[in-house]
Amino acid sequence: MHKYLIPCLVLLTSTSQATMRTLLPSKDNTIFETTTEPLSNGAGQFLFAGRTNQLENSARRAVLQFDLSFLPPGTTVNDVTFEVTATRTITPSSTLNLHAMLADWGEAGSDASGEEGAGTMAEPGDVTWTNAFHEGAAWSSAGGDFDPLVLASEPITGLETLNFNSVAFTALVQSWIDTPANNFGVIIIGDEFSAPSAYQLASRENSDNQPRLIIDYDLPPTSVQFTPSKDNTLYETVDGSTSNGAGDRLFMGKTNSNAIRRAVLEFDVTDIPATAVIESVALDLAIINLPTGADSGTADIHFVTAEWGAAGSSGSGNGAPSQSGDATWIHRLFDTDSWNTAGGDFIGTASASTSYSDSDTTLSFASSSGLIADVTTWVQNPAENHGWIILGDEANLGNARGMGSADNLNSNARPVLTIEYTDPDLIFADDFE
Repeated sequence: MHKYLIPCLVLLTSTSQATMRTLLPSKDNTIFETTTEPLSNGAGQFLFAGRTNQLENSARRAVLQFDLSFLPPGTTVNDVTFEVTATRTITPSSTLNLHAMLADWGEAGSDASGEEGAGTMAEPGDVTWTNAFHEGAAWSSAGGDFDPLVLASEPITGLETLNFNSVAFTALVQSWIDTPANNFGVIIIGDEFSAPSAYQLASRENSDNQPRLIIDYDLPPTSVQFTPSKDNTLYETVDGSTSNGAGDRLFMGKTNSNAIRRAVLEFDVTDIPATAVIESVALDLAIINLPTGADSGTADIHFVTAEWGAAGSSGSGNGAPSQSGDATWIHRLFDTDSWNTAGGDFIGTASASTSYSDSDTTLSFASSSGLIADVTTWVQNPAENHGWIILGDEANLGNARGMGSADNLNSNARPVLTIEYTDPDLIFADDFE
């Protein structure tokens, strides 16, 4: 038997598996107003926003960026909070505003001394008042290129942690995930009309109270498809002499000769991470044999509870002589191991059901809680994966069906199991990057 794995398809839909992550900035710096020497503080412990007591060149603006590249396309952002902590101030109260940056900027090795409010000479690649990158690209407007729209505002009255949160800010972070090339981070602008109004803020290099982005999001499901790793048909006989382990068809229902057929299928789902959350499961089989006079009916799919085999037997609707290791009506493995109950060992409650007409060419089991539970069991406990058994109309003569097996030469006729899942990404299990 063969296993066919179709490459993963990422779907642009959200799921119910919300995840929280807390991120430190990938870079941060302060833009120091200056008309003379270029100043910066790329490696400093502090950021600044507002105006200092200087008579001129007193404006300070903090810029920060967060790396969201670990989130795949299709991620849905539910909520975002940006936390920044004030560590020193020269004003009793003020307001800090958050804006989106519109151009990239730099953080190099400049490290101001003392309380760092005066900055220090910029190093190549540092952001400055006139340049996004010192000795490189200039701003379109001195002081940084940013959207004038205020994303969120926070009043501040002392040494406290501010929490910027708004619908507009959440939408901005969503846009960064949808279009990563537009992620230039944010800028914090304080009161630049009054002096003194500056606040010293902890930077990512600070040993305490680093800025943090707390993001609540839903991952998109991954969709994978499998054909059976093995399949077979159980032919109702008194001695288990018939099987079809290598045949190109599976059968279900009752034949005109009053004999029942049941299809068994197993799928190797070990490629799905054990930590995955199964979101949906669907099984489709191509109907390629329809007896004359066949009627509509219902098919049920059940969780098989014991291991079984598919060997080299290959026949038609009447099967072929069983070979060693084949599953039969009597045997799990011909002819050494038997089912506890003739016709297969399986859970009596169907995992899913589907109806079919007298002209359908596909037998489709839509996603159900039962199918999801079955696949979840297999993913988390592979030893319990014995696949499914399909029971068709076993009451009416001649209402059987023949379906393509995993060995069918026509790839379009093979059974297809489609699974959508999300993985909670346990690389960040402590919720802190």
